[in-house]
This record gives sequence, C-alpha cells and structure tokens, in this order.
Amino acid sequence: MRSQTVAGPAGTLHIVDHPAAGAPPAAGAGPSREALPVVLVHGMVGHAGFWEAPLAHVSGRRRAVAIDLRGHGASEPPPDADYAPSACAADVLAVLDALALPRVALVGHSYGALVALAAAAARPERVARLVLADPPRDFTQIPAEVQAQHFPPYLAALEADGWRDTAFATFNEALAGSTPATRETVLARVASTPHDRMLGMSRSLLQFEAANALDRYLAAPGARAHALLAPSNAWPQSLHVLRPALASVVLPGTSHWLMLDAPAAFAAALEAWLDAG
Repeated sequence: MRSQTVAGPAGTLHIVDHPAAGAPPAAGAGPSREALPVVLVHGMVGHAGFWEAPLAHVSGRRRAVAIDLRGHGASEPPPDADYAPSACAADVLAVLDALALPRVALVGHSYGALVALAAAAARPERVARLVLADPPRDFTQIPAEVQAQHFPPYLAALEADGWRDTAFATFNEALAGSTPATRETVLARVASTPHDRMLGMSRSLLQFEAANALDRYLAAPGARAHALLAPSNAWPQSLHVLRPALASVVLPGTSHWLMLDAPAAFAAALEAWLDAG
C-alpha cells in the first residue's frame, strides 16, 4: 500500500494505492494483463479509510486506489468551496491521468456515487464498470411542490448557527440499522466536518440529475453499471427504481454505510460484480 498525493484541478489530492499482487490475467487475455483496476470514491464526511475492507479484499488480485475527495481526509479543500459532483469528478479523472489508468472500474458510495456518475457520464470511455454503493435518490425527480416545501427550510437550517444539529439528525436517520462501530465512526466524522463542506455537498445533492447522468453513461458502448444497496434504499426516486435496467443487489442487515456494517459481504459482492462476464 502506498499513500501519496497527486495534483488536482483545485488542490492536492491524497490517495491510497494498493498495487496488484500476482493478479491473474483476465479471461482470454495474455499473461501480462492484470485484472481491471478499481478506483473507490467515498461519500460525504468520509475518507479513503472507509474502503479499508474492500481494498484489502480486491487488491490481492487487482490494483485498487481509494481517493480522499477534495476537502476530506488529507486532500486540500478547493479555494472556491466548490464540492459539486462535476467538480469532484474532475478530481477523479485527474487521479486516473496521474496514475496512467486509461480504463477502470469506478466505485462510489453515497455522495461519491454521484461523483462517480458525473465522472462516468463525462468520460465513459474511462469507466469500464460503474458500481454505485447505496447511491442517493435523484432528488430532482421529487415533485416540484414537495421540493418547494422541504428543500429551502432544510438548506436554511444547514446555513444557520445550529447547522451541525441538523446534520446530526440527517445522518442519524441514514444510520438506521447500522452497527455501533459504524455509528461511532460516521458521527465522529459529522462532528469534525467543516461547515462549507457539509453545506456545499448538501446543496449539490439536491440539485444533481443522477438519472440523467446514468443515462448518458449507459448510452456509451460497453458501459456497465451495478448498484449495491442497503435495504432502506427503496424510494420512488431511487436510481434502480427510476432505471430498472440498473442491475442491483441488496445487502441485508446494513445501513447506508454498508461497507462498514458488513465489510466481508460488501467486498464479496463487489468482487463478484467486477468478475462477472
């Protein structure tokens, strides 16, 4: 495992790079070819360490890279406080360029799933497989009158002095069904996340057209997408509901942070999809 930094469009980005160790060749490939590299993108308030179990599982067979998103972990915050999925996607693509990875399997969790969608939609030729780990709903698909009733008060609460209480309430709801260790890990990160990061990502979360991004990616030749879901991800605006063609599997007994709640099951499901013909 190597911890290193690369230059991003808006500041230095920290990554954890696990090289493949004796990876077997892909089916039908010559002996010099390694399995498809995998790049993992964490969600809001997370960091590369959230992927510890999947990294350990897949890196023995393929190169595996985890990215600290801008302003998270050891990556620098952007000077313009831009945390939109498209801006973070530019960081992901910069990492692929810096590591000379022409084509990868891209895995994103939660807000990181939106980042992965934005990257895949922008450069589908770079993403052979797209894995969305419990992606958020497409909030733009919620009826306009419901958006008008709920979104402005929620964002106003996140802008106010007591914004962290609102953040804790939101994350506690998503932690339903989590293990005690997951709850402690996630809430500790909520407690330490700066205001601009929480507010910027929350605004962008409500504005990102996830279904349209998925459509753009899947329209590209050879594009393949899959979702690993917590049981609670069953909204009318969930991506696998809006787009039934999105293959998905539910990991029972998990919260939104399924890779922390059930690391072995998550890693096995991820590897099964990466190996699928």
